[in-house]
Amino acid sequence: MTDATPPTPAVVRRHRGPSAVWILPLLAALIAGWLVYKSYREAGIQIEVVFDSAEGLEINKTKLLYKGLPGGTLKSLRLNEDLKTVTAIIEVAPEAERLLREGTEFWLVKPQVSLSGVRGLETLLSGYYIGIKPGDGVPARVFRARNDLPPPDKNDDGLYITLFADSAESINRGSRVYYRHINVGEVVDYRLSGEADDVQLDIYIEPRYTYLVKKNSRFWNASGIQVKADLPKVDIRIGSLAAIIAGGIHFSNADYESPQASNGDQFKLYADFEAAENGIEVELLFPGTTAISENTEVMSQGIRIGRIRSLQLSDDFSQLQVQLLIDPRARNLLRSGTRFWLERPELTLDSLGDWRKLVKGSYINLEPGTGNEQFSFTALDSAPLRATVQGGLAVELTTDQLGSISRGSPILFRQLPVGEVVGYELIDKGRQVLIHGVIREQYRDLVATHSRFWNSSGIRFAAGLEGVKVQTESLHTLVNGGISFFTPDVRDARAAKDSQRFTLYSDFDAASGQGKLLYAERADKLRLKLEAASLGSIAVGSPVLYRQLNVGRVSHYRLLPAADTVEIELLIDKPYRDLITTASRFWNASGVSADFNLQQGLRVKTDSLASLVTGGIAFDTPPGGGAIDAGQRFQLYPDQARSAEQGLEIRILFPPDRQLQAGANIRYRGLNVGRIEQVRLYDAQGTIDATAVLFGEGHFLARKGSRFWIEQPEVRLSAISNPADILYGSHVEVSAGRADADPSLYFVASASAPEDARGYGLNLVLNAAQLGTLEKGSRVFYRQVPVGEVTGFRLTGDGQSVDIFAHIKAEHAHLVRQGSQFWNISGFSAEFSFTGGFKIDGDSLESLVGGGIAFQSPPEGERAADGSRYRLLEQKPDAAKASRKNGAAPPRTAAPETSAARPAQPLLPASGDLSKLELENG
Repeated sequence: MTDATPPTPAVVRRHRGPSAVWILPLLAALIAGWLVYKSYREAGIQIEVVFDSAEGLEINKTKLLYKGLPGGTLKSLRLNEDLKTVTAIIEVAPEAERLLREGTEFWLVKPQVSLSGVRGLETLLSGYYIGIKPGDGVPARVFRARNDLPPPDKNDDGLYITLFADSAESINRGSRVYYRHINVGEVVDYRLSGEADDVQLDIYIEPRYTYLVKKNSRFWNASGIQVKADLPKVDIRIGSLAAIIAGGIHFSNADYESPQASNGDQFKLYADFEAAENGIEVELLFPGTTAISENTEVMSQGIRIGRIRSLQLSDDFSQLQVQLLIDPRARNLLRSGTRFWLERPELTLDSLGDWRKLVKGSYINLEPGTGNEQFSFTALDSAPLRATVQGGLAVELTTDQLGSISRGSPILFRQLPVGEVVGYELIDKGRQVLIHGVIREQYRDLVATHSRFWNSSGIRFAAGLEGVKVQTESLHTLVNGGISFFTPDVRDARAAKDSQRFTLYSDFDAASGQGKLLYAERADKLRLKLEAASLGSIAVGSPVLYRQLNVGRVSHYRLLPAADTVEIELLIDKPYRDLITTASRFWNASGVSADFNLQQGLRVKTDSLASLVTGGIAFDTPPGGGAIDAGQRFQLYPDQARSAEQGLEIRILFPPDRQLQAGANIRYRGLNVGRIEQVRLYDAQGTIDATAVLFGEGHFLARKGSRFWIEQPEVRLSAISNPADILYGSHVEVSAGRADADPSLYFVASASAPEDARGYGLNLVLNAAQLGTLEKGSRVFYRQVPVGEVTGFRLTGDGQSVDIFAHIKAEHAHLVRQGSQFWNISGFSAEFSFTGGFKIDGDSLESLVGGGIAFQSPPEGERAADGSRYRLLEQKPDAAKASRKNGAAPPRTAAPETSAARPAQPLLPASGDLSKLELENG
């Protein structure tokens, strides 16, 4: 027996810490997190860019490039709700996120061929791409694309300057800039100034040529071919072929040293080389404190004759030495006795019409002397109170107020400028103003000791380079100031003496003693006063015409105190006084009036030759007028048509998204009764605010209850509604309110034609389960004769059926009776039976395409009242009965709701031939 060794007890050890089996899940979690983070970091940024068109855009192909580097890809396109633009969804790389800010610009780059060169040629191989120019605003994700390339950035090396010119003739983007016929830069952009009076051209000069542009460089337009003929000399200047084709600019520098130009400097672009040439050097001394700068203009009598070339202070700062460049043609003005002074701009009524005087700043004025030639002068501290009179008759005028009179204001005799104001000053301890004037030598005999002067401010005129001309266009010419005078006919008239003093009256009535001093001019004449919004070309002495016969003339005119109306006084000759009654209508018969429209063609009308040249007023007197009262005023219409219309102005608000233009006709039952004069936006929703006039025969429509709506052309398969509007544009229809309604001048238009807006006739309501192919304009037939049309439709209140509005013409209204039955003849219906075969029923081709309704009426019965309601059946009642009687299969549409039984009409036999259509018309 063997002794067994006892077993060794097992030792259990507890593991401390995580098990190694968790290493793999943890590692997998780390890898998954890293992949998620990497995917997030590399995911693109979605932005929306709105384009006018999707032309050239390809999903997943069109790239977004910035300075030639790809920055994103077009992912999708969608058409916007306005149906006019598309939105491109672009996925932008994360590293390009800082480019996506407010003000960032996008555009589609595609090949462009122009006279100035070829751009975007690389897209012929690589395809169109979207360019981007970063902005500097806040981060954004929605942008609007440009239609053209944006102006280039000005952060590249080189020089960027701006040129101002009267026009950009032959200059385009990419036009070259030349120095001594070497290409040194190009035009990068051009635009109109804020007031559209100048053209601004942005110029880029290459870095290696920037030193050539100085502060005194002079630029001129070298485009095309320039021919200047001054017999016996003829100058012909031809630029390079590139400049002739694409336009070009040249510049040159003066012989003296000048600082180099810097970015943002501005220069004038002259029309040609001759205009850019330098002139005569003149030395001028100003006090050292004078505020003046280089290139300040030198003017004489409103004409630019030179500029400041350079400035230099004396050693003790007491004097400012100014070097002028004077046009050689003004050399004869540089004589001893010539006076220079600095004119500073002032904000006055005179300067309101010409903002350039305020923008360009001060200028040097020159008053010529009469001595020997001289080229060195000392400027006056201020403008002289009285200009030197060189020939002519000097006159002095006293007044309590200067008004709008200024130096250069004309002195007029019968609207002819015969002199001008040369200065003014205060006298009598400041209680009066003394105005100095001069009458030209050839007109000095017009002034006598008893001549009467008055302030003619309000008479339209303007001063230009060629003297003083009568104008009528702007408020500036109305308030710019002027003096007129006349000399009454008296015995023993004596010529005025030099520097004789006269009283300046406030207006013509005061100067003429309310006409008492006109004597022969106003004897036995009828005085009339007209009011007009604009004077036009009417002048004192313009004829007054009655049926082309001269019956009077314009005496004078003035601007009324409200400054919105011109008052014109007429003198009617004695034999024609009785032609004027309260019914008389006056219109401006000046010049040539032309009227063109597609219906009547071109009509050109002129009045007499006198009115064509000098302006004139015509009138007509319809019967029914009475004698005029003393002081009665008349309105002056702009033309004869407006005077006949006697338009009443009203205001109408139309719903948004409507097409309406100024000049659109307003029609009432087919007749033009008014016209849309002005169309403007009323609010942000697009409501249209229209100003209209109703002609005399349409004044009754200006009352409450009248309704307006826009009728537009509609092209349908079955017909064209308002076809004339396709050529002439939409028109406005109107229905009259009740005759006893209160007057009104303000209206809110309907979105569509009202249900009862068809005027005379019978308006019915037809109820159907569904609209089918019926539409507005679908015909209503009686025995295949169109007697009306569908004017509209709408769902009933419970939405279970459709109310269709039909209008029966007045001459056919008696055909509709209380027992009438209506059915839909739109499309066609098909029936099949074993005995009869196939039968396809339809109506006319017009109803097959555009829908239609037919009806039948009993021989007797009460006539239907306006607004009567009927059930619209799906097919003709007798046809439904016949189908059931013949045992044919029911039609594909549900059986209509029938009314009282009627004798069945015989049906056409069914042929069973599917190649033929048996058409049965109700």
